[in-house]
Amino acid sequence: MTMSIEEERVWRFLLAHPSAEAGDIATACAVSLELAQSCLDRVGTPIEVILASAKSAQEEWVDDDILYISASTQTKPTRVKTLETAINLTSGDRNKAYGPPINNLTDCAELWNAYINTKYKLKRTDKRIVKLDAEDVAWMMVLVKMTRSFQEGYHPDNYTDASAYSAIAGECREILSTKDKE
Repeated sequence: MTMSIEEERVWRFLLAHPSAEAGDIATACAVSLELAQSCLDRVGTPIEVILASAKSAQEEWVDDDILYISASTQTKPTRVKTLETAINLTSGDRNKAYGPPINNLTDCAELWNAYINTKYKLKRTDKRIVKLDAEDVAWMMVLVKMTRSFQEGYHPDNYTDASAYSAIAGECREILSTKDKE
């Protein structure tokens, strides 16, 4: 598998800074946080790779000419890596930088509502007035990521982001439902 120029830059940085986190890698290598986290999830830091290699060497043994390798040395399915990356992104650096997603998405919904209602001259009393909320914005971001996946090639960040926005939509619904009951 050939690495992109950005992935090579990330790997070289990780060799020099084996304990670096995704945010530090993204800044130092001028790559997206998603790419930095994706690289970490796929190969791990150099320290993790070395420890995993040492562990797998200890876990392999030969018995009656059959080589057994523990399940921990097998690669994870793409769906698992995608979801793990989404979890790391939404609960790590990004959550620290922007806070709970519902706050940002609520602000976005208010701006989108104002834009759409003003553009189409919809009044507050109009039955057609648009009233998007944070959950709607999250679902629309899933659609943005979906349309990006229509482009040629495989870009894992589209699937990672779509899965993250889907989970965020569920979180927003839960929070908004709780507020509706109060």
